[in-house]
Amino acid sequence: MKDVAQYAACNMTITFSDDELLLGSKPYNRPLFVTGYIKEQKVKRILVDGGSAINIMPKSTMHDLGITADDLSKSRMVIQGFSLESQRAIGMICLELTMGDLSTSSIFHVIDSKTSYKLLLGRPWLHEHGIAASTLHQCLK
Repeated sequence: MKDVAQYAACNMTITFSDDELLLGSKPYNRPLFVTGYIKEQKVKRILVDGGSAINIMPKSTMHDLGITADDLSKSRMVIQGFSLESQRAIGMICLELTMGDLSTSSIFHVIDSKTSYKLLLGRPWLHEHGIAASTLHQCLK
């Protein structure tokens, strides 16, 4: 019976329409950046990346939010980027992230790397909260 309930839950429909195209109909290759709040501080350039297996916070964002190394839990995570270079996470931290009406508790692995984003939300965040992202429409549902 449990399998039927899971199937029914997966049968829900999420749609994106052409009316929701924020950047018009011209082709582009823009990543999906959103804005949120952590510790009542506005965080811009949060990258939503369904190709990432973890949520990431660069060390620079950690400092901007007033988080110290003592606030981090140990992490054995080795993160490999698209350039096939890998690095060990400095640590990890669970933080409340608020975007609009959605308030979530998320684990971030902290890395010492220069990035184009302030935070990266990967599949763990998307799947945990049942979120579908559309880079074409530049929105989350």
